[in-house]
Amino acid sequence: MPSHILLLVLGAALLHATWNIIVKGGDNKLFESALNALGGGLGALFILPFLPPLPSVCWPYLALSCCCHLTYYICISAAYREVDLSLGYTIMRGCAPLITSIVMLCLGQPLSLASWGGVAILCGGILTLSLDNLKRHASLRGILISLRTSFIIAGYTLADGFGASKGGDGVAYACWIFFLNIFPLHIYVFVRHGRAYLPYLRQRGVIGIFGGLCGLGSYGIAIWAMTHAPIAMVAALRETSVIFGMLMAVVFLGEKLTLSRVAAVLLVCCGTMVLKYG
Repeated sequence: MPSHILLLVLGAALLHATWNIIVKGGDNKLFESALNALGGGLGALFILPFLPPLPSVCWPYLALSCCCHLTYYICISAAYREVDLSLGYTIMRGCAPLITSIVMLCLGQPLSLASWGGVAILCGGILTLSLDNLKRHASLRGILISLRTSFIIAGYTLADGFGASKGGDGVAYACWIFFLNIFPLHIYVFVRHGRAYLPYLRQRGVIGIFGGLCGLGSYGIAIWAMTHAPIAMVAALRETSVIFGMLMAVVFLGEKLTLSRVAAVLLVCCGTMVLKYG
């Protein structure tokens, strides 16, 4: 993987950790997810007029991705109501790239042996974080929801990776998916909660929309990278966001940096280097 793509995907991982911390920090996780979708969609709306139209071949992938993203937002909201970010986030993001890699193998697009090693090491480091947290605060329901969410993440990753590759313009594809995601999630929120969402929007709108813009930047970079590097490799490298999330928790939330967490960081760094040179 070229160095500039690796650095950009690591930047995307940092942005991804930022918006997840914002969602976790809100009182209503579903409303926070809706604000996130709104922020990303509004940001995309300002960019779309300057981008070329997507070919018709992309639209089935966009439709599938919208379905996956709606389910993702609902599931991630449920997971963050049940478990801490350090546990739920690491399970969701740690399992997803391995699932993606296995599906790509079944589709006849295997990685090289070295790249498989990088994916395995990186996922092992991320899951080490999960085990560290599991020892201290475990919710079986939250763990199962987090595991379910990882399959959904793999689903939209594959849909968007293939859709962007067929369209040839990862930025345009990412902007369209973020714009379209506004509608199904907000319909769901208003049907289920009515106008209760509006006061929350006024209270948390600025920070929630900022989180959405972070999400747009993060996913836009990832989708662009998938048009220039193997989807499974990009998906795995992007999950280093759990490391940034952990470090933010240490710095801003006062969480302890345990030996097992240090080991996890080293494993993720090793996996990243193997992906770089694999």
